Parts: sequence; C-alpha cells; structure tokens
Amino acid sequence: MNTFIALIPLLIFLAFWIFIIWFVITLVKSSNERTMLLKEISRKLDGLQNNNKIG
Repeated sequence: MNTFIALIPLLIFLAFWIFIIWFVITLVKSSNERTMLLKEISRKLDGLQNNNKIG
C-alpha cells in the first residue's frame, strides 16, 4: 500500500503532461481546420470579386 501512495505524485505528474499534450494536439487540429475554412472562404470571395469585375 505504501508503494501505491508513493506512486501517486508520479501518476499526477504523468496525467498533467498527458493533458498538456492532448491540449496542444487539439489546439493544432482546431487551428488547421480554421485555416482551411478561411482559405475556402477567401477563394469564394475572390471568385465573387472576379465575377463582379467582368460583369
């Protein structure tokens, strides 16, 4: 039982770093999705702008 109690700080430390890594990966994925959406919106707006110049 004493060894388990001694491992608790180590488990908390590992859980903390796992959470940090998960958070960073989620943040990067979200940022990539946002970038893709903004690029798509930009292309559509450029298309609309080009159509208005012709017409």
